[in-house]
Formats: sequence, C-alpha cells, structure tokens
Amino acid sequence: MSIITSFRAGLAFFTRIPVGSAPLPSTLSGVVAWLPAVGLLVGALAALALLLAARLGLPAALCGIGAALVWTVITGGLHLDGVADCGDGLLVETSPERRLTIMKDSRLGSFGALALFFVLSTKVAALAALAALAGMAPLHALGACCLAGLLGRCQVFVGMRLPSARPGGLGSMMHDGMKPRYAHTALGICLAACLVMGRHGLYSLLAAGLVAFWLLSAARKRIGGVTGDVFGALIETTECAVLAVCCLP
Repeated sequence: MSIITSFRAGLAFFTRIPVGSAPLPSTLSGVVAWLPAVGLLVGALAALALLLAARLGLPAALCGIGAALVWTVITGGLHLDGVADCGDGLLVETSPERRLTIMKDSRLGSFGALALFFVLSTKVAALAALAALAGMAPLHALGACCLAGLLGRCQVFVGMRLPSARPGGLGSMMHDGMKPRYAHTALGICLAACLVMGRHGLYSLLAAGLVAFWLLSAARKRIGGVTGDVFGALIETTECAVLAVCCLP
C-alpha cells in the first residue's frame, strides 16, 4: 500500500472522518503505523471545538460536553464500545471463556454502563476544566487534547506485547499488522510530545503507564490476553487520565 492509501485506510478504520473508501488489508499491515497520527488529529479536532466554544463565551461545562461530543462523533464511539464490553466482561467473577462471551455480547450490562458513565464524566469534567483555562492558556488546552489522543492510541503498541485472547478477532488482526518499527516510531513521537508539554507531559506519561499496567494486568489475568475491546478501553481510559493530569496546576 502507498503512504496516502494506508493513511486513508487508517482514518477510515479508526475514525468516522469521511475520506472515501480505501482498501483494508486482512492483517491491517501499514494501517497500524498511523495510530499516532490519527490520535493527534482526533485530539486536535476536539481541541478546536473546545476552544471555539470557549471563544463564544459558553460556560465551561457546556464547552466540555461539546468537545466530548465532537471527540465521540469523530471516532464513532468505537472505543467507548470497548469500555462497555470490558466493564461487563472483566469485572464479573466467572471463567475466562465466559468473560470473552460476555464481551462479545452487544447487550449493555450494569458494569458496562457504570464504566461508560465514569469514563465519559471524567472526560467531560477534564475538558471543562481545560476550557476554563483556555482564555489564559489556549495552547495548553490544544496540547493536552493532542497528547491525550496520541498517548491513548500509542498504548495499543504496549497492549500488543500481550497475546491475543481471541484468535481471528480485531486484537489478533492488530497483532498481525504490527511491526517493531511502528512501536519504535510511536515511542519517539510520544516522548517528543511529552517534552513539549513540560511537567504535564511527564505527568501524562506516568498516568498512561499506570493505566496500561492496571488494565493490561487485569486482561492478562482474566481473559489471558488482549482483544479489540481491551484496546478500545485502553485508549479511552488513557485519554481520560491524560486530560485529567493536564488540569493540574
């Protein structure tokens, strides 16, 4: 695949940005490499919505809700579905096989609803706090959103160090499309972005590490590895953690 074609395929697969149809290889080869770029783009678009709402003089809470809505529309709620499925599957006490079955079920359970509530409310609250600071530090709000989108999606490369828990699923396809140089490039971009954000970049890196350790440890213990839902939950929870720590003084 050419660079332009693989980038279009990455946008078409990981977002709902209208880029036209693009061929998607069965192994996602070349598409996974664009996760950092996709994360930066998603965060930048959400930040622009946040700054525009703040510029119009809307209350911080409405700015946060609007930016979170734009964030969700851009991704099509793809990763939020992983949050709900992981909430339902990873938090119940049953066998790994039963957990995987629950995670594949499209119905929403009480644990999944709670997980969605806390993830979305945290994102809205953090975005609202950034909106309140936008008048004095618009670049900080922009950087926080971009860093959240970037680190969230680069966590997928961390998750790929675990085996796939469901052969033939999305997690398995991501593994098949993975190459070491993609992870090395993503690491370099993340470190550079964290340096630009100063101490908040350090806070974000630590928060992302804690999220990855907690969620991936639970996935390894409870289902034996990762799935597409685990990747989605990892992205969303990392975004929330990064946005939250970027609100610190």
